[in-house]
Amino acid sequence: MHKKKKTILTLILVIVSFSVIFSGCIQQEKKQQKEEKTLSLQQLINNAQPGDTIYLLSQTYTGTIVIDKPLKLIGEDKHTTIIDGDYGETVIHIIADGVTVTNLTVRNSGGHLGNSGIKIESDDNLIKDCLIYRTKTGIYIDNTEDNSISNCFFRTNSEGIYFKETSKNIVDNCQFCHNAFGIHTEKSSRLTIKDSYVHTNGIGVYSVDTSDSEITHSSVSDNNQDGGGIWFYNCKNFDIYDCNIDHNGAGVKLIKSDSKISYCNLHRNMYHTIKVKNSENTVIQNCDIRNSYRTAIIVKESNCNLNNNNIVGNTLYALKYESDSCNARENWWGSITGPSYINSIFGDRISFKKLSLKIFPWNIKPYENAGSTWDTKQVFTKLEVVSERFKPIEFDETDTDDDGCPDWWEEKWDYNPLVSDNHKSLDPDNDGLNNIEECYTDSYGSDPFYKDIFLEVDWLECKNPSVTNKPPDDLIEKIKDNFKKHEINLHVDVGNLGGGEEIQYYNGLKTSDLRDLYWEYFLHNDLDNPRKGIFHYALVLNDIEELYADYGGFVFFGWDNLDTIMLDAQKNQEWFKDIKRGKIIVGGIMHELGHTLGLLINDHDGIDNDETSEILRQSFWEYRNYKSCMNYRYTFYSLDYSDGTHGRNDYNDWKNLDLTFFKNTHFNLPSK
Repeated sequence: MHKKKKTILTLILVIVSFSVIFSGCIQQEKKQQKEEKTLSLQQLINNAQPGDTIYLLSQTYTGTIVIDKPLKLIGEDKHTTIIDGDYGETVIHIIADGVTVTNLTVRNSGGHLGNSGIKIESDDNLIKDCLIYRTKTGIYIDNTEDNSISNCFFRTNSEGIYFKETSKNIVDNCQFCHNAFGIHTEKSSRLTIKDSYVHTNGIGVYSVDTSDSEITHSSVSDNNQDGGGIWFYNCKNFDIYDCNIDHNGAGVKLIKSDSKISYCNLHRNMYHTIKVKNSENTVIQNCDIRNSYRTAIIVKESNCNLNNNNIVGNTLYALKYESDSCNARENWWGSITGPSYINSIFGDRISFKKLSLKIFPWNIKPYENAGSTWDTKQVFTKLEVVSERFKPIEFDETDTDDDGCPDWWEEKWDYNPLVSDNHKSLDPDNDGLNNIEECYTDSYGSDPFYKDIFLEVDWLECKNPSVTNKPPDDLIEKIKDNFKKHEINLHVDVGNLGGGEEIQYYNGLKTSDLRDLYWEYFLHNDLDNPRKGIFHYALVLNDIEELYADYGGFVFFGWDNLDTIMLDAQKNQEWFKDIKRGKIIVGGIMHELGHTLGLLINDHDGIDNDETSEILRQSFWEYRNYKSCMNYRYTFYSLDYSDGTHGRNDYNDWKNLDLTFFKNTHFNLPSK
């Protein structure tokens, strides 16, 4: 390290070449400028002294770099000063302490496990005012401490930030959207996430074996209906304070975890607002929990203190309790008479299987100081992402008018091969596939004037060689016929359309493993795989760890949109012993495919309602006319969506399909 009095080295890279200007050393600059015109960014880093500052002018710098000394790397404009990794393993690799990277775009890492936009393997670094997108992991922080990520925007990454075996790190004023995981932590501690906005991800915050951490004054909202906002597994003292956790599939999911949730708004979440399972010392206090589309709080085999909350307006239950100990005193349940037990006649309904639930006394009016005191829309601006290909699909055949589609295809579909058309934007049948994508799938039977849906199915090898997870051909034909009746061609690839294969047996798959299977077997670790944005993707598996998958199937973000189906065939077979495995597989695929086509839980109260399959429950009778595979009562029997003609409380699924949803996913509240 130099003495305190240092000369700051300022390096300016110009468009044609690189030149270096030494601040305070003009004559030295003139002398060295000529010989340094040919230096690369990495060479400039190599030649810099510890403590120097490198300024990058607005342009695209291609390649990967390693920073092995304390430097400041500063871009002129974060939108136009771009370091493109050209699919290398890591775009910026920081191995020295005390590095600052600011005002840059970082993009295009490789797609393999461990690849990243920025990898930090050192301490006391600052990443600030950066845009990070199209990476396997945006920032990968490995076995380090005292790093700060501030005012950065993470989009279209497999995960925004991954903390692995780290301590004392801060995420401040960042935004995460259209990532499979917004923030992913494992075996880490003393992490602070504050003043950040996490929306439109598969899972907003996904933490495993993480302790003594906190999320404060952040909004975790509008994330995947089958994933959700915040998931903790085996975490200790990971607290959530002064946050807005709104309109997620699961607001907060605590499995084998200790957490205190306080002064938060938890509104309009879909499956459940808070789920606590196999956990000790969970505290939910001074929160405003309301308008859940299904159930507000589920407590299973856990000790929980639930006090001083407003719990009102929830569709099925305010609380479902299956535990040894739960103190739920001093809450406002929406009525001076407290909660209801059969139907929500007065206060919100509760359900309990053990008498150890303590609810009296309850509050007789709402708590004025419960929940957060701020509004997400007034604090954060949601940055939207438009789904488009970074690298266009290209064809080797003759394209006389150079409009992206070869002559033979234009002639086949009555386009003039001598007149340029904007095929990238043309989608005459409104099926979400533009003409270039229709051309790519022409050999698979695609028609640009007739709606097409493409689905690739991969299936896991079974331990028993006499059992298969491959969907049977006759039932595939049945669901294809159902789509055909509504003027949609469903194309299912089980090895006949360039994909679809059996995957080697895995045991005990976790949520993060599912995402990695998507990258390996669907994308083949290729960020520019042309099948992305054309095919939906289904994984038929078995032995998903129960703590990670409470249901036999769900949809998730493999990368940046809701295009992926998971079905646990073995678990469903154990639950539905009277139904053949093949029908379970195809019925489950049809149901989950509906979610990737925009049929969501907040569209209709009969969709994904647990009580519709229980004969003693009101919903069983209330939604009996909703004869759709989206209704749990009929999932493995119907193999069809409803057309809305069956009477009261039916819903027209077919009319409400959104064929673009799988590539332009959004979780906006319904207009009703």
